[in-house]
Amino acid sequence: MTTPNETPLGPAFDAILAEAKAFGHSPLLGLPDGSVADLATGYIPLLVNFTFEDKAAKGLRKLKDQAEPEPAVYFTALEMVRDNPAIILTGETGSGKTSFARSLASRLAIGALALSPQAVPRNDLGAVHDERWDLDNVVPIYMTVTGPQTLDALLEQTGTREVFDDQALVDAGITILIILDAIEAAGDQGPRLLAEAVAFQKAHSRVRLLALGEISTVKSWPLPADCVRYDLLPLLKTQRVEAAARLAGLDLARSNVALGAAAGNPAQFAMAMSAGDAGETAEAITDGWVARIAGDDKTAGLLCGLAFDALAGESDDPALFPVTRVRQLLAARHLTSQSADEAVLPFQKHPALWAPVLRGLAKRLSGGEAADRLIEALLAGEGEDVLRGALLAADLVTEASPLRERIAAHLLAIVTDGALSAPQREQAARILSRWGDPRDLQALADIPAGTFTFGSNTHPNSAPPHAVTVGPFKIGIYPVTNRDYGAFIEETNRLWRSPDGFAEDRRNAPATDLTWRDARAYCDWLTERWRAEGRIAADETVRLPTEPEWERAARGDQPDKGPETIVYPWGAEWQDDASNSEEAGFNTTCAVGLFPKGKSPYGCYDMAGQVWEWATTLWGDDMATPHYKYPYADDGREAPDAGPSIRRVLRGGCFSSGKLKACCTYRGSLEPDGFWRGNGFRIVVARS
Repeated sequence: MTTPNETPLGPAFDAILAEAKAFGHSPLLGLPDGSVADLATGYIPLLVNFTFEDKAAKGLRKLKDQAEPEPAVYFTALEMVRDNPAIILTGETGSGKTSFARSLASRLAIGALALSPQAVPRNDLGAVHDERWDLDNVVPIYMTVTGPQTLDALLEQTGTREVFDDQALVDAGITILIILDAIEAAGDQGPRLLAEAVAFQKAHSRVRLLALGEISTVKSWPLPADCVRYDLLPLLKTQRVEAAARLAGLDLARSNVALGAAAGNPAQFAMAMSAGDAGETAEAITDGWVARIAGDDKTAGLLCGLAFDALAGESDDPALFPVTRVRQLLAARHLTSQSADEAVLPFQKHPALWAPVLRGLAKRLSGGEAADRLIEALLAGEGEDVLRGALLAADLVTEASPLRERIAAHLLAIVTDGALSAPQREQAARILSRWGDPRDLQALADIPAGTFTFGSNTHPNSAPPHAVTVGPFKIGIYPVTNRDYGAFIEETNRLWRSPDGFAEDRRNAPATDLTWRDARAYCDWLTERWRAEGRIAADETVRLPTEPEWERAARGDQPDKGPETIVYPWGAEWQDDASNSEEAGFNTTCAVGLFPKGKSPYGCYDMAGQVWEWATTLWGDDMATPHYKYPYADDGREAPDAGPSIRRVLRGGCFSSGKLKACCTYRGSLEPDGFWRGNGFRIVVARS
């Protein structure tokens, strides 16, 4: 077996491996006694926002009747790199992206990943599983992106362009892992660089790709085909307790040091542990840490000013607070002595880099006159500057402030117009949820009677395409939300297993974790309520859509264009930023209506991705193959009562569905008593 030390790829590659090995000796974590833990000893395995349940539910696996939801058990970043040939990991500043990338490169270079599996906590409830690599002879090429660059230019800089000879790699039994760190530094050219890297990986059978980037920048990029994206999670309390005991002999559980929410960020965890701070807020962590290293207020002020200059690019000393998150925290403290205009100017030039700084500044100003001046400065200007400023200003404004209504109008525009990036729209929607989302989340679209093309040859379970006629009906513009389903739960005391169904910032997200029977019960309840309110006539009923009704609302009169063409609500070609599918990278539900580019011909949102939506139609008892095939017929498939093993149809795909499933024609299914965080529903109103 070839080892990294025996890699026959030439001197340039040997230099790359030597640099990767050296990463293990780089300083990582300053300890309270003044010593420093290096990367090899101090690295803490990072988790990502992908759970064991998510993996099982990719195929809408069989769920036990009335089963209780399992606590989330997360995969590690290492495992996701292992399982995906092309992957991008995103995280906020200080989340450990570079530490993970360099730890992985170092361990690959010295062969350390061939050692025994490591036990890793997967949640704070006691779940622990071994972390395994299970890939042989993988050697790294680690590269830091420093600006707008092409992949060829990066490979030329490292002198490794010539090593990508597929036959030579096969003969040597070697796979190369390209690691692109700080890919957000490519700026506007970042999506192109990522696409080039993924295309290069796909073209070489012995090449894998790992890219890492700042979440506020990279999350808005379109995701190339065959590339997945996951977010790094904050450190668990369990991880922090174990790391402190292992590295410094500290008992954090007893002292309560570094166990607050803000210390989940790895950079802030290191600062909190060094300062002996509880870690509840980033500002308290910063003040304790800078007081410890500075010794007096004057020196502390000088250090904060230097950090501001370094973050603004006015200092070229890479050793001066090399961790970006530390620079941001200190810069926020520095700006408390500056004018509002001076604080906002760097944010307008580089919003992703400076948004965390102004959030920290806002918390320090605490709603006083200085905070109002900062809000006014953020709302000045025009175009996207104002929208980004309003999004940030929402973190500053108090409930009683006269500026709040003005900010809310901008937030609503971000959501309804599809402005800014999808993560920014989700942030705006969460704020609106807390403040009171003014949209009519129960609005209905009128669907006229007609004959349309139903089905597709793009999947055997959806074939053949054929003509179906439906009568007139109304359908929810949005999936039923937590706010509205929660009202039903509060009135009926029905069991609801959703962990965030009543969260204030998720009231405008789709209701999930509910069964087909739950959805039907809601429809019956809403029928009586709306009749009493006069919203629907006495002969109208609220119910779930049939399969043809759902597809009619989703595709309109779009015809079938052959077995190679998938029909989406917006047309026959895939569009980026049109749906909360796997390509969007959320890996969870978001507020409804965030993707206006993806509206159906009748104005319905979220009919591709977001949540699988229950239909009335029967599927059968075999998950893989429907008993009720096409053509659609009056053959008992709309029977309201069937045994618990007879599955009901689900439509539209969900947040973890790729573009082959998040469309108008793909059919899923689940038992009527099954539920999952990726399943929801929308209502139909029709004559009884």
